[in-house]
Amino acid sequence: MDESQSVKTDRRRRRPALSCVSCRRSKIRCDRNLPCGACVRSKHKTCVYEPQGRHSEVTSVPVGPPHPADSLSAVDSEPVVSPVTSGSNHTHRGDALHEDHSTLSLNGSTPVDSTSSQSHGPSFDVRSLLDRIKDLERRLEDSTGNHSPQKNVGQPPTAEPDLVATYPSYLAGELHTMSRSVMTKTRYLGQSHWMNQIGSFKYILEIFDQQRREKKSEPIAMVNRCKALARTVKAQRMPVQNVKFGTNIPPREVADQLIDGYLRTSETVFRILHVPSFRKEYENFWLSPDSADLPFLIQLQLVMAIGASVYDDHYTMRKSAMQWVYEAQCWLISPVPKTRLTISGLQVMLLLCLAQETASVGQDLVWISVGQVMRTAIYMGLHRDPKKLPKMNQFRSEIRRRLWNTILEIALQTSIDSGGPPLIYAEQYDTCVPANFNDDQLKDDDTPVAVSPPEKFTDMSVAIAFRASFPARLAIARLLNEIGTQNTYEDTIRLHNQLSAAYKSLSQHLQRFTLGDRQPTGFQRRLVDLLVRRYFMALHLPYFGPAMSEPAYAFSRKTVVEISAKLYSTVFPAAAFSPRPLLQSQINDPGQMSIVPDGDDLARFTTCAAGFARSILSQASMAIGLDLQNQLQEDDSLGPPTPRADLLNIFRDSAAWVYRRIYIGETNVKGYLFSLALLTHIEGLVKGLKRAEIADSIIEVGTESMRDCVELLKRQTVPQPDEADTTNNAQLDFDAMMAVDQDWEYDSTVDAERPL
Repeated sequence: MDESQSVKTDRRRRRPALSCVSCRRSKIRCDRNLPCGACVRSKHKTCVYEPQGRHSEVTSVPVGPPHPADSLSAVDSEPVVSPVTSGSNHTHRGDALHEDHSTLSLNGSTPVDSTSSQSHGPSFDVRSLLDRIKDLERRLEDSTGNHSPQKNVGQPPTAEPDLVATYPSYLAGELHTMSRSVMTKTRYLGQSHWMNQIGSFKYILEIFDQQRREKKSEPIAMVNRCKALARTVKAQRMPVQNVKFGTNIPPREVADQLIDGYLRTSETVFRILHVPSFRKEYENFWLSPDSADLPFLIQLQLVMAIGASVYDDHYTMRKSAMQWVYEAQCWLISPVPKTRLTISGLQVMLLLCLAQETASVGQDLVWISVGQVMRTAIYMGLHRDPKKLPKMNQFRSEIRRRLWNTILEIALQTSIDSGGPPLIYAEQYDTCVPANFNDDQLKDDDTPVAVSPPEKFTDMSVAIAFRASFPARLAIARLLNEIGTQNTYEDTIRLHNQLSAAYKSLSQHLQRFTLGDRQPTGFQRRLVDLLVRRYFMALHLPYFGPAMSEPAYAFSRKTVVEISAKLYSTVFPAAAFSPRPLLQSQINDPGQMSIVPDGDDLARFTTCAAGFARSILSQASMAIGLDLQNQLQEDDSLGPPTPRADLLNIFRDSAAWVYRRIYIGETNVKGYLFSLALLTHIEGLVKGLKRAEIADSIIEVGTESMRDCVELLKRQTVPQPDEADTTNNAQLDFDAMMAVDQDWEYDSTVDAERPL
């Protein structure tokens, strides 16, 4: 009888659960949408339904990608993950749970056992859940008419209803968050933009929102004082109204250093100039400055503007660099625009894009400018390989290929920085990769030159090797910032593998050159490493926040943290074990404060310049800070919490890095305030302080830091004698500059196109 009852019990089937898991746990009514209304109101990161299918009981199986090895330290050993079976857009239809894989390889051969976690919620039968997801996706597609692009070639997809949440914030401004994007200040920012992660710091934002509501809040008063001073500083840096090109050229010895700074840094990776031709015209300029043609003069000033970012530790040429950028903008918008449809004009446009970023002149809008550059280049036929155009010599053919290659790289880079789509498609161009020539091999005549073998290091070797990873990087930018992509976790892992393979090939290619007479410089190796590794971080950041509560995305969390630590250590190798002091009160002699270690070009560039140099380290440090915060909040041990010392040191050093940027002329103080607030929160958690005590500490540290920033900004409002001594620039007429009834005047003389 007992056996019979047992059999009946085993055969009894439970009524299928129709509510989502979260609603069933909370015992509330579920509207059965994806995501359901209750999960949306509760701001749950996931809304998952129990699978309907063969099993009446939930089967406990491992979920999420397998864990990588503890370290991703080797240059050529980025993790290569076995592709998962399926995935789903976590912001649209819930997080995807994918099949269990028994191995994960860092170099294609080493297996690592995957583990399951049952402490963060139930696991599900993977196959039946995938069937459920596919069924729901099909039903949603049928109901909205949103068919795949293959079925509707040339037709825009039907817009799906999207959930928009608005978060007013004092520090971050009013944010409108949507699936895979955020809008702020009329700007639509894709997933690669850092603003998409700001919601993860809700605790810090709420503290200052509360302070803003108080009538007498000292930290808010200090921030507002800093903003007022920053506006004054920016007004003083504005250019003179009467633009006379070439009147702001520094003495020869200073100009030589600025030119050399550019040629040994940016030009070695982003090839724009033919260096022998440029140097020849540069020498002619000093022989007869008044007879120099205008395109070269603008080009020269932009080269110096970029080189100013590595001229010295204190960026003493900042104001001159900004003046040169404004003059170039003036020249480009002057009458007779057809005179700019030349190779020289295109070089000026590219240099201007780089100079805007380094000198912080509209650096957040460079993506828009790059679109104009690309269309200009296409109008000039640079998207077609010279072999398919009217016959031209080898020199001119290679210059065109180099410029098109640089346009592609800058367009892709600004796409990641701005969160805008790259707007680059392989079907739109057939220009070949530049050949492996030294600049001095190319002469503007009809004499052909043999191409150097790939194993020989030339002036183009780094740019060519970097270009080999372009398809993998472009695929990531399109996945993140184009609205027609789904961004499933399966796609994330697939692109991770592709980028890992490309990165490994790039690393091996550059390492082979170290055996020859010529080899890549330290700046070239580290900058390329920085520019490629950032795509690992960008690719996994959309899953970084959800990974804090969903073990299915643990691999993304691991990848973001380790890559972020490497990105920061690439620029500041000593940061992990010896962070620099933070506040002015901790520095014995601020006037002699060390800005960068030993005049390091890359450290100097990332400290002085804006643009991608700043955004990469800022994103990396914020990711490290967020992970440290969550490590400590998740720690349930009886003893004191022990965060990773290297990560804590890096984050401390990053706050010092932001302070040094303000010290040498940066006017944005909110980033420094935010970094110190997060660091104070982390240190409070380490000490075991209560929530109210941590909040009080954050307010105290924030007030002190803003006092320091007020003093720094006051110092910047005073004209600096060191720059006045090195340039011929007259003092600005502020009253005239602020007058709204006057227009800029400029010398519209446009010389004939100079020879290459």
